[in-house]
Amino acid sequence: MDKRKLGILLITVGLFILLNTLNLISDDIFLYLLSAGFIFTYFMLGARKHYRNIGFLIPGSILLAIALFSDLERLDFVDKLGGGFFFIMLGLAFLIVLIHTSAFKKWDWPIYPAAALIVFGLFVIFVDNNDFIQKMEYLNYITPLVLIGLGVFFLYQNKQNK
Repeated sequence: MDKRKLGILLITVGLFILLNTLNLISDDIFLYLLSAGFIFTYFMLGARKHYRNIGFLIPGSILLAIALFSDLERLDFVDKLGGGFFFIMLGLAFLIVLIHTSAFKKWDWPIYPAAALIVFGLFVIFVDNNDFIQKMEYLNYITPLVLIGLGVFFLYQNKQNK
């Protein structure tokens, strides 16, 4: 990281931490401002001009997702969705990163964490809101055994293909 980027980053983070320490901004606003600082830096350094600028977009979009989740959790509808909504918000943050990477050769990698987080979030919402599944305590034993079995199967398949 060059000195210009490092200087902008340190000044921005330092100002926001100082404002939070002096109780001039609340914790929720702090996350929004910190996110805005990263995203502002991303745009000041040329946004999609350079692939390296993604180092500012990723934390900016993730902090924005966390701040939005914190605010939206106050709504009854979102609160009923539970923790799964948090993972969906993080997945959406990686879709923002996908917009940046689509201009470069290595454009598709954000799809994988985004899809995994969104699918996992939907799964958590489904399990949390499904009384039938919550009553099946034996799943606590079956699920890890199935995962271990699948892992052994894939290792065996990998060994066979070599």
